[in-house]
This record gives sequence, structure tokens and C-alpha cells, in this order.
Amino acid sequence: MDYGLVCEIKELNDDGTFHGIASVIGEEDLGGDVIDKGAFKRTVAANPTVPILWQHMSAEVIGIGEVKEWQNKLVIDGRLDMDDPMAQKAHRKMKNKLVKGLSIGFQTIKSTWEDIEGRMVRHIQELKLWEVSVVTFPMQPSAQVTRVKNAEDSEARLSRLEKDFQALQAKLGTPAVAPPDSPPATDPPPVQDPVVDHSALGSVVAAMLSDVRSRH
Repeated sequence: MDYGLVCEIKELNDDGTFHGIASVIGEEDLGGDVIDKGAFKRTVAANPTVPILWQHMSAEVIGIGEVKEWQNKLVIDGRLDMDDPMAQKAHRKMKNKLVKGLSIGFQTIKSTWEDIEGRMVRHIQELKLWEVSVVTFPMQPSAQVTRVKNAEDSEARLSRLEKDFQALQAKLGTPAVAPPDSPPATDPPPVQDPVVDHSALGSVVAAMLSDVRSRH
């Protein structure tokens, strides 16, 4: 089995779901392989669901993921099996940025070789994808976890959103105060309703808050 370019875990959530880049099309890895455009087409069409392994060990299946091609990349939406101790270990190390990469395991179906100034580079035109692994050592120094999301971050964002909403309600519900040098009016003018539709605005923001809570 061949092992491809190690790429990035872009998002990781507390429930074990994550999004990442499993492979890059047209980019040479440190093993001298380039996966050409179209190489994933047949295998992804036949079976977009692949197992997620720990360090390419077939005995350590820690989750499952859906892969697809997007902007010359093979991206994965994965879910770790959080009932599995090894998946829990992987999640903890991913969250703490101790393990930062993704790598694909595949079987080469069609390939050609290119001589670049005496250095042989293999171009893979078709492959069969077997698995995506969470791995420790990236084949590229820049391949690493870029963002980790957790419940605390979500609660903080929700708290800020609620405070902003309350401040907006207070601002819209408070009548304007006349400048200190304005002459007193003999008869106070009738209070005019604000032009902004408060109920509609409140409904929209409340719905946003409810949607945010439902996701956590």
C-alpha cells in the first residue's frame, strides 16, 4: 500500500467530528509522488466512505469519513468513534496539537514516471483509496492542524452574541436624550415609535441564538 502526502486537519470538534484536507492534487510529496487530476474520480464515485485509521494501522480503526474532491484537494468530513479508547487518545492529541496530520493509504492503479533533471517523479493517474489516517509526522512541514474548536470557544461566542443582542435592545428601546443646551419644551412631544422594526429584528437574532445553542 502507498501512503500519500500528509495534509491538514482544518477543524476538530469535541464530539469527534472534524474536517480536513486528506490529499492535494498536483503537488509533489516528499516521497516523489504527484497525484494527477482525475486520479480520485473513479474511487470516490465508487465509494466515498472510507475508514479512518490511527497511524495507518489497519487494526486501529478509529472512525469513518466522507471524502470528495474540492478545488484540487481531497477533503474529508470525518467522525471519530469516541467510545473507542484509541479514538479518544487520537482526539486528545489532535486537540492538543501533538498530532497534526492526515495521510491517505491507497493502491496505485495507473502511473507514469517523469525524469526531472535526473530525479524520478511518479505521476499517479488512477488509484484506489483504502483509508485516511491521523498521523504524527507530516511529509510537509506546513501540514498541520490550523484550528481547534471546542465547547468553551462556542460558549464564549454565544455569550458575546447574547450581550451584543441585549445592548442592541437597550439602545433601540431608550428614547433619545436632548442636548444640555436645548431650550425646554413647554409641552413634551409625543413619543414616536422607532423606524426600526424591533420585533422583526428581535425574532431574527433570537432565532440565531437558538440555532447556535442547538448545535452545541
